Amino acid sequence: MLTTGQVAYFEAFGFLVLRQVLRRDEIATILREATEILDEDRDGSPFAGEKRQSMVPFFEHRPFLAKLPADDRIYGIAESLLGPNFFLVSTEGNLHVGDTAWHGVGKSPEMLPHVKIALYLERLTAATGSLRIMPGSHRPEFGGLLNEVQKTGDPDRLLFGVPQSALPCVAVESEPGDLVVFTEDVHHASFGGRPGRQQHGVSFMANPRTEDEEAFLRDLYSRMKYACHPPESYVNSDSPRLRRMVEPLVELGFEPLPV
Repeated sequence: MLTTGQVAYFEAFGFLVLRQVLRRDEIATILREATEILDEDRDGSPFAGEKRQSMVPFFEHRPFLAKLPADDRIYGIAESLLGPNFFLVSTEGNLHVGDTAWHGVGKSPEMLPHVKIALYLERLTAATGSLRIMPGSHRPEFGGLLNEVQKTGDPDRLLFGVPQSALPCVAVESEPGDLVVFTEDVHHASFGGRPGRQQHGVSFMANPRTEDEEAFLRDLYSRMKYACHPPESYVNSDSPRLRRMVEPLVELGFEPLPV
C-alpha cells in the first residue's frame, strides 16, 4: 500500500516512482519471459529495430508475469490510487524504437480514474530514453494550456518554438527493479533511447459507479480490440485477486480474450 504522501504526490503531479520494488532475480525472470513472448510474436525472427513491437495482452502468456498483477506490490498500488473497486484494463509489452513524441489527453471530467504501472528492464537516463513527464499536466487547470502538445504525433515537430526534447519536464530515470506509476492523462514522452529497449506495463481503471461512467467504459470497450477484454486465464484463475479484477468486465458482458 502507498502512503498518504505518495497518493497526494500522484494526484498532484500525475506520476510516482517506486525504487527497487522488484528483486534482481525477479527482473531476470521477467526479462527471460518477456523475451520469449516477444520472440514468439515475431515467429523467431530477429528484431529489426525499425519499428516498435507492441503486444496486448502480454503478461498472460507466461507464469511469473501472469501472476504479477495480483502481487501485493502491484495490486496495492492500484488499490491505494483507485480504491478497492477497480478492474484490469490490459497488460502490455513493448520493444521501443527511437523517440516517442509527447502525448497525453489531460483529465476529462467523465473519464474514469486510471493508473499505469510500468517497468523497464535496463538502466534509463534522460539521454537514453527514460520516460519524461510534464508534472501536473493531467490536471484540467494546466492541461488546457497544452493543446499544441496534444496535437503532435511527430517527435521532430517544434512545440512552442523549441524542440520537443527541450520542453520543461521531469526525466524519470530508472533502474531495473523500479516501478514507474503514472496516469496516461499526463503528458509524457521519451527521447534518445536505443532500439529494442524493453518497457512493459499493466493498467487498471476504477469501476464505473454511474450510468455516464458505464457509458464511457462501454464506448471505450467498443473502440478497443484487446484492452478491456477480460483474459480467459484470469476469468478462470485459481487466484481470487485475478478473478476479481476481471469480474466487472465479465458482468458488463465484455468478450473474453482466449489467452
